[in-house]
Amino acid sequence: MKPAKKQKQHPKFVEAMQKLSAMNEEERLSEENKELFDQAIAYAPLEAQPALVAIQRKYAEVH
Repeated sequence: MKPAKKQKQHPKFVEAMQKLSAMNEEERLSEENKELFDQAIAYAPLEAQPALVAIQRKYAEVH
């Protein structure tokens, strides 16, 4: 049996995650970075979506 192929991540997802990863939690959850976070969710691979949805819920609680 062949191992599952790792799916290539979309460049816009990679870009957004690199920027968001460099921030602290308060910065990530700020209104100024909502668009960047939305970009990450829009281009996220399936395996990353549950974690991003959890962060999105936390964002909704803050705002």
